[in-house]
Amino acid sequence: MNISGVLVHADSKKIDQVKNRLIEMPGVEVHAVTENGRLVVTVEEDDEKMMADTVLNLHHCEGVLSAVMVYQYGNDNEDFEEEIEI
Repeated sequence: MNISGVLVHADSKKIDQVKNRLIEMPGVEVHAVTENGRLVVTVEEDDEKMMADTVLNLHHCEGVLSAVMVYQYGNDNEDFEEEIEI
C-alpha cells in the first residue's frame, strides 16, 4: 500500500474542470479545494511505479500549474505482517 499527499495548484478559472479530471483518475481523491486554485489530493496505489506515474500524470491535466508531493507513506504487506507478530 502506498499513499501520497499532493498539493495541486491549478488555474483558478479552471478549478472545477481540474477537480473533475483528477477525481476521474484511478486512486486519486480530492479532499479540499480553495478559491485561489489549490487542491489537497491523495493518491493511493499498490505498485510504486504506478504511484509515480499517477503523480506525474497530475502535471499533465489541463489547467494544472504544478503538483507537489508533500507526503508519502509506503508499507509492504510482509513488513506489516511482521510488525503485527511482534
